[in-house]
Amino acid sequence: MMNTLFGGYSTLKTGPRERRHEEESELLGDTSSTTAATFDTASAASSSTTSSSAHDPSRMNHESDRTTKTGFRTSIKVSRPPDHNRTLVYDDKQTHWEVLTQIYGSVWPKVLPFCLVNVGWTLLIYALKKKGVIDLTFGSIAGHNFMAIMVSFLVVSRAQITYARFMEAREHLSTAFRSCREIVQFTCCLTMEHQESRAKQWRQEVAYRTILMLRIAVAAIEYRSSRVHTWEVLPEQQDSLDLVCDDHAEPLAAGSFRLSRWSHGDRSMVDENFRAPIILAYNVRETIMRQRNGNYLKARMHVNEELRILNYVGDFMQSFHGLQKLITTPFPFPLVQMCRTFLFFWIFSLPLVLLNQMEEVWHVCVMMFVVTYGFLGVEYVSMELDDPFGDDPNDFDDLGMAQVVFEDIYINIAKTDGIASAAELRCKVSERVSKGSALENFRRDAQEPSFWRRTTSSAV
Repeated sequence: MMNTLFGGYSTLKTGPRERRHEEESELLGDTSSTTAATFDTASAASSSTTSSSAHDPSRMNHESDRTTKTGFRTSIKVSRPPDHNRTLVYDDKQTHWEVLTQIYGSVWPKVLPFCLVNVGWTLLIYALKKKGVIDLTFGSIAGHNFMAIMVSFLVVSRAQITYARFMEAREHLSTAFRSCREIVQFTCCLTMEHQESRAKQWRQEVAYRTILMLRIAVAAIEYRSSRVHTWEVLPEQQDSLDLVCDDHAEPLAAGSFRLSRWSHGDRSMVDENFRAPIILAYNVRETIMRQRNGNYLKARMHVNEELRILNYVGDFMQSFHGLQKLITTPFPFPLVQMCRTFLFFWIFSLPLVLLNQMEEVWHVCVMMFVVTYGFLGVEYVSMELDDPFGDDPNDFDDLGMAQVVFEDIYINIAKTDGIASAAELRCKVSERVSKGSALENFRRDAQEPSFWRRTTSSAV
């Protein structure tokens, strides 16, 4: 059943951001390449004679077109489970040597040039002093020792603050994923006694809008890392003020409608993208409350049950606003500037002190290599963790984790309304993916007049 719903396992590739949409289409079952699920009335009649070889593990790496006992046919491509996802995960089974020499996800490629430059700078100072050209070494080390305390404090403090922000972002992501699971699961459990077609349609709609809300939230938090021109200001529209102030104007009917018509100033693409999940959260809340009209459930839900589900939407929005706070409030620049100023001055002036204290020049070179790697390495770790949303090895695999949530939602719908309803939901999501990226689909939807009206039927 799991292979039928999800099309088996797929490896989430690591690559340029422009390939993420193609990967997402493959993972979610893009209908343009592979049919996720097609209903076949003839297969329902022959389902009892389905061959058991359809579930043979030896066929895991081959194309399969099988008829399941649920009465619909799937055409899926199943591959072996991935060894790892996009996020770099430390494996405690690795040997010490493998950990020390691993380059992927390491700061070695960025720190090594500074280590070599500092060693070369040390040799140059030694050569100039030995040949009597100029002596650049320091006689006293008191001032340099005091500066070492300041550098250590700044570097370690920055690393601690950055790691705390990193874990806070991960906590917000976990809350967002948990909230989406709970929205659909509580919707299904609290209304499972209603098995009418309209009730199934309503539950599927809640699940679909929840998936869209989560997917657009992931796209919004990744936008700053996925675009080159991040702060692209939306162009001013000359008729914006007229459309807002004119009582007879009909801005929703305009095909080129954009949110900037209501703005109080210039808005960037980042601002527009962060607004998208808020609008979709309203759509989820509206869909949940739609059952009150009596067209979906025989008896409307109790108000406490409604509030329980709506509270999870509120939890999702709280976590999203927490992520937005971390993204829009970067590490204070003055502190970063001061830290790096003291760090680079101390690192590259350290040979001037050690060459006057140590006799063997190779001792100084080794010491400089190790110290440079240690201090600059910690700073680069802070830089690596400062923005955990993107394609870097140590970034969160937020899209991959969101896709696991999608699959959990399919399972909830399948257990409540049957495999056919879950497969229909997955096809609906796949069709959405095939139209473009999450933000492109949202901007396309926002140009439709129906997007801005309270809906009374299933969303497109």
